[in-house]
Amino acid sequence: MKINKFKIFLILLIIFAIIAVVIYLNFFNNKEKKPSNIDVKYEKINMITSINLGVSNFDNINPIITKNREVIQLGSLIFEPLLEITENYKIKNCLATEWSELSERTYVVKLKENVTWQNGKEFTADDVKFTIDSIKKNKNSTYYENVKNISNVEIVDDHTIRIGLNKKVAFFEYQLIFPILSKEQYEGKDIEKSNEIPLGTGKYKIEKLSSSKITLSKNGKWHGIDDENPNIETITVHIYETTGDEYNNFKTGNIDLINTENANYEEYIGSMGYQKKEYAGREYDYLAFNCENVVLQNIEVRNAIEKAIDKQKIVTAILENHAYVSNFPLDYGCYLMQNLDLTTNFNQQEAKEILEEAGWKYEYGMWSKEIDGRTRTLNFNLAVNKENKQRLKVAEEIKEQLANIGIEITIQELSEKSYEAILENHNYEIILTGVYNGYSPELNTFLGENNLANYTNEEVKQILDEADSASSEELQKEKYSRIVEIYKEEVPYIGLYRNKVVVAYNPNLMGDITPNNYSIFYNFSNWYKQ
Repeated sequence: MKINKFKIFLILLIIFAIIAVVIYLNFFNNKEKKPSNIDVKYEKINMITSINLGVSNFDNINPIITKNREVIQLGSLIFEPLLEITENYKIKNCLATEWSELSERTYVVKLKENVTWQNGKEFTADDVKFTIDSIKKNKNSTYYENVKNISNVEIVDDHTIRIGLNKKVAFFEYQLIFPILSKEQYEGKDIEKSNEIPLGTGKYKIEKLSSSKITLSKNGKWHGIDDENPNIETITVHIYETTGDEYNNFKTGNIDLINTENANYEEYIGSMGYQKKEYAGREYDYLAFNCENVVLQNIEVRNAIEKAIDKQKIVTAILENHAYVSNFPLDYGCYLMQNLDLTTNFNQQEAKEILEEAGWKYEYGMWSKEIDGRTRTLNFNLAVNKENKQRLKVAEEIKEQLANIGIEITIQELSEKSYEAILENHNYEIILTGVYNGYSPELNTFLGENNLANYTNEEVKQILDEADSASSEELQKEKYSRIVEIYKEEVPYIGLYRNKVVVAYNPNLMGDITPNNYSIFYNFSNWYKQ
């Protein structure tokens, strides 16, 4: 039988077409089909609502008695001030709702209403007056300096006080950061001898206090709990005899966080197994010139000396990077310094050119110039407390660096008593000294009357008088910008470095940890452990 080739071809074509359609449909269905029974695993985060802290060399939990920096930091969770300080050192309300300066020596403070102590009793103006009076009686209190210029406190009503001062205090509002105690709890008692657990108005209250630990629990009566309800329910604070014991317990995981100024902390806790945040401390070291000295009163000489000092080398070689280069008294994070150029450039060639342009001549290894009919040279005494070994090393480094451009330095190694005497009398040419910065942006210590540099600038004086009463933050920043500009031009001081502080913490401790000198517990309500 004769087969029709066309029919065979047609049949094969149909078969191939069917196979192609089946393959396509199978592929399409497999591609589009979504599995209906996939075992999806979600990682569950277990939020632990308790943390462990530590304190060494414990003295007293009462906030106006303790001298212990760790206890003072911890106290910010328990006790509250009228005003507190933000991460960038602005002032903000706490137990106060507002404050106003009626005159140079008179302030009025309005207090929050509906605030209770941790026993449920009402917080009032009586508690504020009682606390101020109590601190004034205790000159050893950490907060005595805050209240020493308060001459009287008048209670206007239950939630208003009027504060009188015995003299004008620049940025006085920064003094109102002392914790408030309950008058009802302590009236008629010797606070220093009292064994009572002090009441506060803060986020946490003291549940138990023993020789080995302090237990804090969340204060359900806290006035801010509706807006800021902390994750952490309980805090156990372990008390250690020595700082070394505290470090060891952090290393072994018994406590979750330490805050240390010890430059050698890694010798105790190592360098791994924890997170850390570093911030600029309050210990500021600098050179002060005697601007009344016949040679040092010349701006070009002070400028040349600053240009010739390599501050970074000092921090690296002498301080082993346990400090920050610091060029200005407020460069620790103050909001008034934001966006201002505080840097100074090390350039020894430029230092020489500054002197040459001012008429100084360099001959026979010495700079000389005729001033007031006499030939003057650039050789100075640098006073240092010989008991401060670190500063002695810094002084030697400065001497060596200045010698590179022909400025001769003789180091005066003085006993502490002699050093304090010349510091008080401003009886030096150049002195290496330091200060423990306050929180206030006031600069009168450096640039006001009777300052260490014997420095006078009428424009700066006027700005200082106006700065703390400026009508807006923008105007305040303008004034400080001008102060910085003049300071960099005239160089009454040379800032060198400030200490570095470290918060080391358990990697399982979560939250926004942003410490500064005032507090390590910013954003604490959002902290938790996992």
